[in-house]
Amino acid sequence: MKKELKRIIMGMAAAIYIVAAGQYAVNRAASKASGGMPGSFMSWGAGARSLGMGKAFVALADDASATYWNPAGLSDLSRSQLTALHSILWAGTVYDFVSYVYPTKTGGTLGFSGTRLFLGGFEGRDSSNRVTHTFEDIQSAYGISYGQKVMETLSVGANLKKMSHTLDDHTSGSYIIDVSAMYNPINNLKVGANLQNLLAMTYGTSDELPIVARVGVNYKLLRERLSLGVDIQTTIGWEDSTPYYVGAEYWAMDYLALRMGIDPEEFNVGFGLKYEDYGVDYAYATHQLGGSHRLSATVNFGRSVKAIKERTAREYSSEGDAAYRVGMYDKASGSYEKAYSLNPEDKKLSRKLTIISRIAKIIPRKVEDTYDAKLLRRGINEYIENQNHKVLILALNNLIAKNPNDQDAKRLLRLIGNMEGIQDPRIKVAKGLTLSEFKLQQALQDFYDGEYARVIEQTQDVVIVEPDNAQAYKRMGSAFFAIGNEEKALEAWKKSLQLNPSDNSLRDYINRVSAGREPDITNINKEE
Repeated sequence: MKKELKRIIMGMAAAIYIVAAGQYAVNRAASKASGGMPGSFMSWGAGARSLGMGKAFVALADDASATYWNPAGLSDLSRSQLTALHSILWAGTVYDFVSYVYPTKTGGTLGFSGTRLFLGGFEGRDSSNRVTHTFEDIQSAYGISYGQKVMETLSVGANLKKMSHTLDDHTSGSYIIDVSAMYNPINNLKVGANLQNLLAMTYGTSDELPIVARVGVNYKLLRERLSLGVDIQTTIGWEDSTPYYVGAEYWAMDYLALRMGIDPEEFNVGFGLKYEDYGVDYAYATHQLGGSHRLSATVNFGRSVKAIKERTAREYSSEGDAAYRVGMYDKASGSYEKAYSLNPEDKKLSRKLTIISRIAKIIPRKVEDTYDAKLLRRGINEYIENQNHKVLILALNNLIAKNPNDQDAKRLLRLIGNMEGIQDPRIKVAKGLTLSEFKLQQALQDFYDGEYARVIEQTQDVVIVEPDNAQAYKRMGSAFFAIGNEEKALEAWKKSLQLNPSDNSLRDYINRVSAGREPDITNINKEE
């Protein structure tokens, strides 16, 4: 209970600070309201949550009301959501907003929204001032929205809207396009921008809609429980003021949010309640014309599209894994492409796609049952799964040593060298020798020179290329014995004898060492 009370106090303190900080901006802009501007009814906002924050929402916009504030924010939604606002203003004026958003499986989120300002009870009179009929003043806007993440830190969005104004028997309106963006340069900080009425085609009126540009920042702190937002708006071709919008939201508990904010015409307070997939938000605003209540409800439904995408991405990724392990690199590349399009945040998948797609351009597939093809597949598998390029480089050098005209092996070797920052991955093998024969010769020379570590390295390379090479294990064991590691020496020699049981001299030597007799280094060297 003490923790919850502390959270509430901290939230209210932060909200009071925001109010004080914004008071100067409010006083500066309050005398320059835009009530007479064409389409000004759209300035009443959307959702009691954002209204409770003083409409400082263009950089937050993380719910269904993003269709109004910033359609780029729709890209962060992973489940379908419906929100509806009902607000009773003054003198019988009613303001309503409804929005439904649907995240698609292929990427991006669609939104559908409607806004309506209604004022009824007007009387029509004739020239004798007799009542002839009653009529209404209805302003509305209906639109389709779309938001898409184009980079990990950047999303873009757009609205296509039809706005209309019906007064008595006359209707006028516009077809409008808005564009927006959301940028997340660092953790917990978002920058949003929305350009409304960028393109507008009017009918039934000579009034032109001004372009409304709104930019804002939102920062989260206290483990993302507190959100602080500031928006700035300018209306091109209508007024010279630059109103500010300042607001705060604090989640005192997982199910309770407190809000406070200021815009050029109102002081706002509010709260939100959330339980599982349902939410209710309330805001109260004080205005020169009086106070007004705003109430909205939100419901989430359907499965998380993000979870569906991640699961589908894993399925495609598994297909890619199975394909490259049997040498079908072109198929693996295609599967990884599909997986990455669904889950671009998977760093491991991104690395696999980078490697396999580049390999596939050189060697689309290598499915033969030959020893060399199996070795190459093993090298590629080791490189992808364990980030170990050694086996692959040895496999490619082995192919080139056997066939100096193998251009695919040469191109792939250069590619791996470039990716790993190896200036010269090519092993210069003497003409007429295989890679294993060349390295065994080098190992023998290194043994005579006392370079036992080099002997071990060279022979280990040989058994990578030829796991059944008895001579490599024999020379490896001799090097281990020379540096005093009898255990590893016996292990390597026994492996050599297993592969070549007819090596009786090696068997006798193993018996002498196992029995603890003084070994004859001269004899073993002669054997080498």
